[in-house]
Amino acid sequence: MDYMSKVKQEYATYFTSEPKRSLKYSFEEEKLKRDFPEMFGIEDDSASDVETINDWIASCINAVNHEIIEEKDPHNIEIFKGKSIEFIQHKESIYIYRVKLELEEGQEPHFREGDPFFLKVFGKKINCEAIDYDFEKATLSFTANRMIYSAKFCTIISDSSFIQEGLRDKLSEISSTEIDEDYPFTKFYFEDTNDLKKVDHKTVPLKYKKGLDESQEKAFDGALDHDLTFIWGPPGTGKSYTLASIIYTLYKLGEDRTVVCCLSNVAVDQLLCKVLDRLKEEKEKVESGQFYRAGRTLDKRIIDTDFLFPKDSETEKLREEIKSKMDQILLLKKHGKQKSDEAITLKAESKELREKLKTHTEHLVRSSRIVFSTISNFVLTPTLNECTFDNLIVDEASMLSTPSLIALASKITKRLILVGDFQQLSPISLVKTKILTDSVFELSDINIRHTDHPAMYQLLNQRRSNKKIVDLINDTFYKGKLVPKIEGTSDIINERPYAGRVVIVRNVSDGAVRFTKGGTRQNKKFAESIIDLLDDFYNYDQDSSFTIGVITPYKGEVSLLRALKMERKYPESFDKRIKIGTIHTFQGSECDVIIYDMVDCGQLESGKVSGIGRIYAGKEGERLLNVALSRAKHKLIVVCDKNYIKNIPGNTLTDRTRHVLRDLSRYSI
Repeated sequence: MDYMSKVKQEYATYFTSEPKRSLKYSFEEEKLKRDFPEMFGIEDDSASDVETINDWIASCINAVNHEIIEEKDPHNIEIFKGKSIEFIQHKESIYIYRVKLELEEGQEPHFREGDPFFLKVFGKKINCEAIDYDFEKATLSFTANRMIYSAKFCTIISDSSFIQEGLRDKLSEISSTEIDEDYPFTKFYFEDTNDLKKVDHKTVPLKYKKGLDESQEKAFDGALDHDLTFIWGPPGTGKSYTLASIIYTLYKLGEDRTVVCCLSNVAVDQLLCKVLDRLKEEKEKVESGQFYRAGRTLDKRIIDTDFLFPKDSETEKLREEIKSKMDQILLLKKHGKQKSDEAITLKAESKELREKLKTHTEHLVRSSRIVFSTISNFVLTPTLNECTFDNLIVDEASMLSTPSLIALASKITKRLILVGDFQQLSPISLVKTKILTDSVFELSDINIRHTDHPAMYQLLNQRRSNKKIVDLINDTFYKGKLVPKIEGTSDIINERPYAGRVVIVRNVSDGAVRFTKGGTRQNKKFAESIIDLLDDFYNYDQDSSFTIGVITPYKGEVSLLRALKMERKYPESFDKRIKIGTIHTFQGSECDVIIYDMVDCGQLESGKVSGIGRIYAGKEGERLLNVALSRAKHKLIVVCDKNYIKNIPGNTLTDRTRHVLRDLSRYSI
């Protein structure tokens, strides 16, 4: 029965609802047949009936519809209990509130500014947008477009299905229009991504390639010369620098319009700032409107860059007001008042001003040469996705599924430049069908066994991490092709704890796994050991400024780690150097020191034997482990049971995952 309870927690979506006291288990048979056809001897025919491009798109719409249904399933919607709704201020048509969340065990809210959600009070749903979430006090500040009457209790419903609904609507529009079969994206339908088409362009001056190594230069040339390019950018190999050079060159050649898409606003801003660095380095005088950052940005440098905005009085007024609000927020933060009513009001006002600026400047989309956007903003914004562009560049394309590719690329006429690492995380989907889980690399049969695709270029020189960290992942995940370029020893390595060590396995042999009410996992002994480590970093050298990332596969462990850290009440100067999150939230990030909390060990708190979590299973488990280990620049500390990682029972792990874990066990202290 205990084993069945674990299964039910891990695969809740496949169980039908039963009375709480019921000991019976009944299943959603149709869901199981849909997502695991091989269990029933059913062949996966999701693509077999596709005869035309419109059929292909229709099959994508069908898959996205299934995803929407799953995202709206009560098992998958994030629901938080709230109490004590506090009115902060009323500004024009916007009402500002704060609500205290009563979190259940293992719940880990992740509200970013602008995230929409529903507030349910007195049986009515009210549309709201997040302003700020205070992890320490578990309070959510938000805006609503109507008055919310005082209530002792409410419900916060975080439902992100609107993104998938927007994707479905975009695909529906494409399927009813004429498609040019010469456009690059149709290669994926015809399964002929090997058949590259030459793209004519002006001669590229050598100075545009400055700073590129040999592998980066090959990727640069391939991206300009062909209609389809895959750039395989393993961690720390200069992917962003290469992309910035390509974007700068496309701008300088003066022939095309290009849209650049990333997964998150932070990633968009980071890449745009790389391009701004290049423009500044070359002392380029850029005319207003040539570059455009679609959507909302929190990056002060981007807000301050004049040529990203039109030269009119309304734009200038809005930008000045935003700058003033941001300066006031920074001043309050400096005095430790970043969560005060005044700061929350300023953040709400700044958010509304940036929305007005976005609306006012959207006309630039049609005239700008280079447009930057998140993938979801592109899909959800008609003024953007209705435009025709010559080129599309997608960063982190290993997480790009077929439906998203079609939505982004259906009007791209010349080049698709898809950049990412297929050895890292793939598209996230609740519905386990290939059309949603296979990335654009897999669609082209590019994987670790097949890296000779004519459109694929691998970046080779690893400039992020110490050689010992690179060695952990190089042979297993990159066929030994990565060339570590960091020479010498960083001062961070020589600092305590573990002075002089680069890779450390911190052995915790008495850990035990527990399942939270939400079905996620925690390991209190592992978490406490990590907090002890943070104490060591704080006590040994309070004057350092290096960053520390604490990563784990499970949301429940993130929640526990945050709670334990908050009990320590570290000073802000140290606290702000620490980032805690799941492995998924760390993709694309790096820290000087990474502490990896494995969580899983061989025992449950009940004393019974614990199996390894399915999150570590199969190819996805490989990719997860690769991301976890490759975030560290100078020091990697893995908290686990060394004997367990040497001999994990069962057969869910791949040989690659087992090899890396056994290799890690050699670094135990």
